[in-house]
Amino acid sequence: MEKYLSKIKKSPLFLGITEDELFKMLTCFGATIKQYESGDMIIRQGDVVSKIYMILEGSVYIEKDSYWGRRIIIQKLNELNNIALGLVASRNIESTISAVCSKKATILALNFNKCSTMCTNACNHHVALIQNMFKILSKENIELLEKIENISQKSIRDKLLTFLSNESLRHKSSNFEINFNRQELADYLNIDRSAMSFEMSKLKNEGVIDFEKNRFILYELP
Repeated sequence: MEKYLSKIKKSPLFLGITEDELFKMLTCFGATIKQYESGDMIIRQGDVVSKIYMILEGSVYIEKDSYWGRRIIIQKLNELNNIALGLVASRNIESTISAVCSKKATILALNFNKCSTMCTNACNHHVALIQNMFKILSKENIELLEKIENISQKSIRDKLLTFLSNESLRHKSSNFEINFNRQELADYLNIDRSAMSFEMSKLKNEGVIDFEKNRFILYELP
């Protein structure tokens, strides 16, 4: 646990908490660290989630399967992201998503009840932790609204342009990298990869965008 302390401290969940306080909190919260392989599930659809999970190394897909078995990526999470904090905060509600390692990952798990219940002396660092949870939940809600905006567009072209526009605003630049490869992006937008690639090529030929792997440049619409 100690080897990861400096990294854990950088998480938004522990913003404003010193390393000494953090070590005591992790002990109090029954913290455990577990290694997962690519494809391993941390959360399955239908699970009741009772722990807060944080990615220390690797990356994780938040995804779900349709009735016909088609995978839909909701998010791709990287180091120091929390996994579906909204689910554990909902208490006793079955998960509607799965959390699946996209590659080998190291995951920190905390007992949610201990994290969310104030100490008897209402210590300042516990107050800070709960405030940080609310900030993270707020951020997750904003990202969910953005996801809805992206996929609610009628055409593949509009889905791509809306997604890229939102990414540009997030990075505050017209030149940016996205968090997805081509298949992941197609799964995220819930569209066919071949059709998406065709539309991307059209947009590039029209001078609307340029791209190389997962780096994009946006230009003014003609």
